[in-house]
Amino acid sequence: MTRKPRVKGGEKNTKSGQKWSREELGDVLDLYISDPELKIHESNEIIQKLAVRLNRTTRSVEAQLLMFRSLDRMGFYGYKNMNKLCRELWKEYINKTMI
Repeated sequence: MTRKPRVKGGEKNTKSGQKWSREELGDVLDLYISDPELKIHESNEIIQKLAVRLNRTTRSVEAQLLMFRSLDRMGFYGYKNMNKLCRELWKEYINKTMI
C-alpha cells in the first residue's frame, strides 16, 4: 500500500468516534505482541491491512499500538490517558505470560 495523503482534520470512516471493542483491541494487541520490532507508523503495510480489516483508520490503529507500547514500557513512553480496556487486556497478557 502506498502512503496516503494527510486529510485536514484527520481521516474519518464509519467507526470514527466509536469506542473500540475488546475484540478489536485484542487484534491490535496480538499484532503488537507478534512483532517486537514492529515499526509503528501509518505507512506500515501491516498496520494498514489491520485497519482495513477492523474498518478503522490507519492512524487510529497506530494510536492503539502506541498505547500498548506505553504499557509495555511501564508508562515511560507517550500516552498517559488511555482506554481502560487497553490496561485490562495488557494485564491479562502479562498474567498469562507469568504462568
